[in-house]
Amino acid sequence: MARPPLSTLDRRSFLTAALTATAATTLAGVAAPAARAAAPAASWPTQPVRLVVPFPPGGGTDLLARALADRLSKLYPQPFVVENRPGAGAAVGTDYVAKSTDGHTFLFASSNHVTVPALSTAVRYDIFKDFKSVVLVADQASVLAVDPELPGKDAAEVLAHIKANPGKYNYGTAGIGSGQHLSTAFLQQLTGIDIVHVPLKGQGEIISELLGKRIQAGFLVLSTALPYFRSGQIRPLAVALPERSPFAPEIPTFGEAGLKDFAARSWLGLLAPAATPTAVVDRLHADIVGFAKDKDYVAITEKAGMALVNEGPAAFDAEIAAGYAQWKQVIQTAGIKPS
Repeated sequence: MARPPLSTLDRRSFLTAALTATAATTLAGVAAPAARAAAPAASWPTQPVRLVVPFPPGGGTDLLARALADRLSKLYPQPFVVENRPGAGAAVGTDYVAKSTDGHTFLFASSNHVTVPALSTAVRYDIFKDFKSVVLVADQASVLAVDPELPGKDAAEVLAHIKANPGKYNYGTAGIGSGQHLSTAFLQQLTGIDIVHVPLKGQGEIISELLGKRIQAGFLVLSTALPYFRSGQIRPLAVALPERSPFAPEIPTFGEAGLKDFAARSWLGLLAPAATPTAVVDRLHADIVGFAKDKDYVAITEKAGMALVNEGPAAFDAEIAAGYAQWKQVIQTAGIKPS
């Protein structure tokens, strides 16, 4: 029998345990002399630093990576440059960084860093062994959006209507195994709704299909969909955050809709190849956290609907472990196979 999906409570317990274990490991490794650990960071970088974005230019991950590269270039004697290496759901760029040995190549990843290997055994890297967390920079709010004509005054009633009409409605995603697909699969497991999957090519097509009423539901990034929400063309049901987003406080959370177990965190963060000196990781983490005082940088993130969190390596490691466990279980329960 398939195991039930990891509940929010289980996920929090898993994350807490992972964070505790990571912190213990970190403390155990503090035996190295401070001067020896600091030496690599003092002389680094000795060549241009590449922030590899495993997606095409223009998306939210790319935008934030470029904002960081611009500011880091002003702090260091070498430039930071963004290099886009898209393909295979981010696996191409991720594999490239995993195998980099120059000490000057980093991965600017999204939360599909954990969903891609959870979905497929074909990836050639190990997200736990091949990478070292630097900083979980920001969260992007994801919203369950629907056709405004669906009956129901709130998320609970709309979902109840969909459940009462199995197979009648369609939902769109950016493809099999995408974040939207996995989030909806998790929602189906929690609510028992039967809704037909329509794989599409991305956020833009999901919006077009919703507007054309060829699909009736889909998960959208808040910043992309907000104009359509405000105009009434598309209806937001619930935001996948623990609390309401400051960018759209009128949209309730899934918890408020009675789905407290629903969790679909969408994060953006910086990772390094595993051999990267800890002193370099710590220095980068501290510098990126410091950008939270840069008004222009904060304005860029807010315009894109991102909330800065700046979680350090230990917390980032714990999030990766908990996210992988959650989505692996959702994928197995749903029987999702890579396309």
